[in-house]
Amino acid sequence: MTEKLIPDPPHTTEETLLRIHEILRCAAAVVYESGDQHSGAKRDLPFAAMYLIDMAKALANHQLEQLQAQRAV
Repeated sequence: MTEKLIPDPPHTTEETLLRIHEILRCAAAVVYESGDQHSGAKRDLPFAAMYLIDMAKALANHQLEQLQAQRAV
């Protein structure tokens, strides 16, 4: 018997944003550890990726906050 490897899709926009945030958090940990293993110019690329991940997390957080504010009204 095989196990399902693909998780069930989120049901709401809020669940989707929370899942995106968790994926980005994990990606950030991987990129940070990768960059931490290098020095000098070799650190630039991983930490540039870290910046992009942080920007994507900020956008997801902003959307999540807006959804939560709309639901509070």
